[in-house]
Amino acid sequence: MSEERTYVKIWLWAILIVDFVAFCVLGLGADYIIKCNRTYNLVYPCNTNPVVYSVIPDGDPGNIVPISDDYEYEPPNHEPSLVPGKKTKSDLLIIFEILVYIDLAMAGMACILYFIVATLENRQMWRSSGLTFVLIVFMFGSGYGWSLINIHISEPGGLGEEIHFNAPIIYLYDEQEREANVKLDLNGELTCTYPKYDESNGWTVKTSADGVLTDKAGRQYEYLYWEADVDMDPDFSKGFCVKGEDSAAFLEKALSDLGLSDTEANAFIMYWLPDLEENPYNVIAFQTDTYEEVAKLNVDPLPDTVVRVNMLFYGSDEYVEMEAQELSAMNPSLEEREGFVLVEWGGGKLG
Repeated sequence: MSEERTYVKIWLWAILIVDFVAFCVLGLGADYIIKCNRTYNLVYPCNTNPVVYSVIPDGDPGNIVPISDDYEYEPPNHEPSLVPGKKTKSDLLIIFEILVYIDLAMAGMACILYFIVATLENRQMWRSSGLTFVLIVFMFGSGYGWSLINIHISEPGGLGEEIHFNAPIIYLYDEQEREANVKLDLNGELTCTYPKYDESNGWTVKTSADGVLTDKAGRQYEYLYWEADVDMDPDFSKGFCVKGEDSAAFLEKALSDLGLSDTEANAFIMYWLPDLEENPYNVIAFQTDTYEEVAKLNVDPLPDTVVRVNMLFYGSDEYVEMEAQELSAMNPSLEEREGFVLVEWGGGKLG
């Protein structure tokens, strides 16, 4: 019996030592892995339609046309680029997950061996050494749980990511002068507003036909401005990949399809063009339902026409194939603007 106990104890402590090393690597490495997520391509793009894609001709980036159904797509001969949104795990992330589960299995095996030792020693389980062992296993379990949580935060459909919305601005046009109240319902936190946003009452301004807004102190504004950090799962299942040098021409056509006037589109393009032109390519997706879920607008009285444009993008060193969005179906056309009109544009840069 003594030899059996000794044999089991050797295996028990061997597993504990290996388990402790694995805990250090996995528990401490989880945060580092997440921080390097974009750098080391831990997730790959996953196109749901491998045949029908959009084409943006080099000579005319505004002419966005779909490829015919009989087009035979040949994937590029390179490692896929990181595409936020719909993704699959890379080999490195899969290996990391497998190691975590193996480590959990080792902790379970150590528990089983401990119970065997305790049985062989007449069930004296709760002496000081046994209590110490339970505390060690509890500590390891907490570390494993944190590692797993971190892994799944990095996966698509996880707990989301924090996105900074740059310069969403709100225009209000009205055929009659009246008082209007605008409140933001955000899944996040405001970082900057102008005029100053009242957390309890929002913005209260008097509208006009030319879009000039007047507050209670008589000061006039062209629009309402806000920025915020928002928790959001961006949708890049469809979108566009545009050369940096073609960004202006692309946006002129895209923003017109989305319902912005020339004046509004000009302001949008001038704001984002410096960031877009510095990249070889930009992967762009205009957010719809995903944006409405995290950035709701409560307006009193209710507008007759609402046009909201939110663009998320990230830079890429190479072209990324993806299915094109139907932009003209997202917002009403310019001809449908009537009555009390609200227009908002903004966006964010990922990575």
